[in-house]
Amino acid sequence: MAATEERLDAEEFRGLLDAALRAADDDPKLGPLLRATGMRMRFTFTDIGVVLNLAAADGRDHHIRWAFSEGPRWKPRLELTMSSETANAFLQGKESLAVAIARGKVRCQGEARVALMYLPATRLLAEQYRRVVHDTNPNLVVA
Repeated sequence: MAATEERLDAEEFRGLLDAALRAADDDPKLGPLLRATGMRMRFTFTDIGVVLNLAAADGRDHHIRWAFSEGPRWKPRLELTMSSETANAFLQGKESLAVAIARGKVRCQGEARVALMYLPATRLLAEQYRRVVHDTNPNLVVA
């Protein structure tokens, strides 16, 4: 995972994800792109018990909305289940989601056409996550 093999805990991972999502929502180019996908996704990080629900925003104040819980008001159209270690590597561009799915490191539930629409958008979020990790938690940078 990281150069120091440190593991993420639930609070730390939620903080990193929240900071990355806030940055993506505030970004004048990235935010509208994410909203345009119409995404409704759920990420479950099995080893730390964190669930992230992510969706395109309805209002004009934000581009995306998210909740760290099982039951937001929206139903996900795509669900990804993985460990926090796999997520950390994927969100830093060091783990291919397609390869991780093929190897059984990630479970994906949803229609194939939805996955083809939403998964490229997760790469956009990865840029923000990578920046947050580099700036605030360099010990978690995947080599």
